[in-house]
Amino acid sequence: MGMRQPRHWACGVYRRPLLALLAALLLLPTAGSAAPGGGTVLSPPKSLTGIDLIDQHGARLTAGTLAGQWTVLFFGFTQCPDVCPTTLARLAGVQRRLPEGIRPKVRFMLVSVDPMRDTPERLAEYVGRFGQDFVGATAPLGQLAPLLRELGVSYAYTVPPAGEHAAHAGHDMPAYTVTHSETLYVLDPQARLYAVFTDPKDDYALLRGLSAWAGGP
Repeated sequence: MGMRQPRHWACGVYRRPLLALLAALLLLPTAGSAAPGGGTVLSPPKSLTGIDLIDQHGARLTAGTLAGQWTVLFFGFTQCPDVCPTTLARLAGVQRRLPEGIRPKVRFMLVSVDPMRDTPERLAEYVGRFGQDFVGATAPLGQLAPLLRELGVSYAYTVPPAGEHAAHAGHDMPAYTVTHSETLYVLDPQARLYAVFTDPKDDYALLRGLSAWAGGP
């Protein structure tokens, strides 16, 4: 089964060519099978060398610290007006519906592609709305970029028209918005890229996949 092209949402309007993203996806391992109910499982899983993040408590996150649990990554930003809160609410629903014995084996993480504004404190307040166990993470762009390239995450900064500045920023915030891909990335307990879900609205597919993988031997 071939890798589906990641879908893109504009928290703003997205018109950037997709050639760079498609090229990045071609570097991923050959997809081996469909995930239970949807998504794509990579065979073999892809090792990631660019995980170097800071969580909402200021702690460093690496492949080593993520090991031991399944991790669902979503890339967005806290000032996203629609896609991010909708997706995180869906992920919170998936978390609640996981079998009780599996729930501790899975973490859900928002990785901000807006580190200029999304401080650890801001991320803590934001992800806390969706669940006490949700993780918010980011890093300076130079530190974040290797992971974005490895996963093929697409993002761009857009300055809105002058009349729309107030809707996108407070008095002390830069006036811009961020366009980004909506894909969900599932890491296995070795912090390798294991599966990709290009449609975050198919939360039942994600629920079935996580239940099967985390519930296995």
